Amino acid sequence: MTTTTATLIAEFRAAADEIEARLAPSACATIASHNWIVLDDFGPLSFTLTPEGKTHRATCTGHGRAHKVNRFTKADAERLARACNARAAFWADAAREEAATLRRHIATLEVASAA
Repeated sequence: MTTTTATLIAEFRAAADEIEARLAPSACATIASHNWIVLDDFGPLSFTLTPEGKTHRATCTGHGRAHKVNRFTKADAERLARACNARAAFWADAAREEAATLRRHIATLEVASAA
C-alpha cells in the first residue's frame, strides 16, 4: 500500500467516522423543520446567507459534507434546489449515503492496494 493510498483511506475513514458519530442518537435534538439540505451531482452544497429585508439571499459557495452544510426548511431547500438545478434531501439520509459511499471507497482502495 502506498503512502498516498494509506493517507486517502485514513482520511475517508475519519470522515465516515465523523459522519456516523453525528448520526448516532444523543440527548440533543434539532428542530426537524430545519434539517433539509441541497445536493447536486457532486455532493452537498454550502451557502452564504445575506439579509435582504425580512428575507435572506442564499449564494452557493461550493460543496461540503452533508452534516456540515447549511440546513433549511423543506420548502426553502426545494426552492434553492430548483434554482441550483439540484435536489433537496433530509440531511441525515444524505449523511448516511455519504458515509456508505466513503466506506465503499475504503473497501475498494484496500482491495486494490492488497493486489
